[in-house]
Amino acid sequence: MAKTAQRSPQTRDWYALRRKKRRRRRVRRGLFLASFVILAAALVVVAPHTGVLPAAEEDTGPRHALTPLAEPARSDKPVIAVDPGHGGTDPGTEGSGIRESEMTWRTANALANLLEEDGRFSPLLTISESESQDPTQPRVEPAERTRRAADAGAVLFFSIHGDADGDASTCGFECYAIPPGRSDHQASLSLARLVARGFGDAGARVRGEDGVRYIYFDAADNRMVFESSDESIHTDPTFRILETAPCPAVLAEQCFLTNAADAAAFASADGCQTAAQIYYNAICAWWDQQAAEP
Repeated sequence: MAKTAQRSPQTRDWYALRRKKRRRRRVRRGLFLASFVILAAALVVVAPHTGVLPAAEEDTGPRHALTPLAEPARSDKPVIAVDPGHGGTDPGTEGSGIRESEMTWRTANALANLLEEDGRFSPLLTISESESQDPTQPRVEPAERTRRAADAGAVLFFSIHGDADGDASTCGFECYAIPPGRSDHQASLSLARLVARGFGDAGARVRGEDGVRYIYFDAADNRMVFESSDESIHTDPTFRILETAPCPAVLAEQCFLTNAADAAAFASADGCQTAAQIYYNAICAWWDQQAAEP
């Protein structure tokens, strides 16, 4: 009968030591992984909300960190309030596969980036990313947007929108200014004309006489639109953004989403960047004009 091999005490001690080392390595590895998970969770909790575009849209253009809205800090630079129209439960219109709130958010972020990079201005987005892009979030009303701008000491309010029409051939750009007879009318009109001129130079069809109009709503909420050459004074209310803005303000209708060419030129990822550049150029020219006035 073959003898059973027996380990010496030294051999048994060696195997026990190896098992202990393996256990220690497993414990250390587990502790390391647990520490990594805890650290990552802590970073998620304490990291500030930046309000940038979703990861899926990272390649659509520059992203801008939002100025906190709860307690807007006064800046030593002129504050430009950039308003991404619609958002939340109110996505606006839709056409060519693009929601209005999607277009306004992209454009507003791109414009805020340009203003930030300029160095002379302090841009403020009037709503957060979730308020713009989350369809379960309640709509932020115009008066609340302008209140946030006022709290931040804004010197200009720039509201970005899109348009739609049942006739897919309808296209073009138009900009609404604060009507005659109201505070900041002239400064608003000057900016609106600069913006409309920029879109015309970029190949957009400029609607009406020069792309700038006034709008009023009668008691039955019917729209009454007048060209910028009509300086008659009306007591009917205009867009609430323009009614409640604490400073010069314009409301731009960037393009018709229901027109494929318009949407491709000014609502696509590249189109939003193009529109933002036009807005930025107009704001800079307007700012220089205001500074030059006695």
